[in-house]
Amino acid sequence: MSRSKKYIAASLLSFVLLIAAYATAVAHPGTVVTKKICTSWELAKNRAFIMTHKQANQPLLDSKALTLADNADRVPVLMYHYIAPKADISEPDNNSMIDLESFEQGMIYLHTNGYKTATMEQLEKYINGEGVLPDKSVVITFDDGYQNNIIYAYPIFKKYGFHATMFVVGTHIQQKTASFDSKKTSFLSTEEMNASSDVFEFHSHTYDLHKKGTAVCGIAYSSLADASLITNDIHKIKELGIDSPYFAYPYGEANTQIIYKLRENGYRMAFSVRSGFAEPGTDPMMVPRLTVTSSTDMHTLLHPEASLN
Repeated sequence: MSRSKKYIAASLLSFVLLIAAYATAVAHPGTVVTKKICTSWELAKNRAFIMTHKQANQPLLDSKALTLADNADRVPVLMYHYIAPKADISEPDNNSMIDLESFEQGMIYLHTNGYKTATMEQLEKYINGEGVLPDKSVVITFDDGYQNNIIYAYPIFKKYGFHATMFVVGTHIQQKTASFDSKKTSFLSTEEMNASSDVFEFHSHTYDLHKKGTAVCGIAYSSLADASLITNDIHKIKELGIDSPYFAYPYGEANTQIIYKLRENGYRMAFSVRSGFAEPGTDPMMVPRLTVTSSTDMHTLLHPEASLN
């Protein structure tokens, strides 16, 4: 047998063994060994995808000089979800909830210390080296589209002249504005989105994939993990009028195939839940954010080096 045929045969055998191991891992996902096998399979699938979709790893823009005069070294992108008065917070240990009193103190800190809020477009240009954001720039984001964001955050932003972004789930958007109850979970309406557009810009958090619906290696992931669902979901969110190039990953979950599908459908910048600052040259499809909770000290969050002194 020739060397090339032996190589092909060995490769096929390895592939068959990997499939068999993967099948075993899926059937018995609880052990450390099977989790490693399953993870190896997922990595192999991603590599195969990259090999057959060469543009998957190509940058969105040609490389360019990213050093611009008077540009901030880094920009914090703050991440919030649910706001309620402290007395109405039913899950005080839930980091997706922040009490209203702490939220307002954070905004007072930003205002008092001269921070200015940036838009998605301004942040995109900053990351790509096409625009300048001065020191003390900050981006404020909310995920999911809770009605309490409008009720509580909107008047505070108006007071301080701040701008914010909300990543909404299409199926959560209400046709009629609901009566607000601070003790109950409710989502914003189309009417509320239109009325608050002088402060908020609205972008996609998927139409209906923000739910744990796909199991990989014994771990439940958002339905976004099923790449076959993404294109149709994007069409649906755009039909609602949420048609922009900016996106936030449900639960922060992203992989090569998800990013490829987003880019293929016109998305240019997407946000994770990975902690960190945005900088010139940051991967625009994996922009990090800083989670803000009720116990967060805003100064320490924005100046982590201060806590080391």
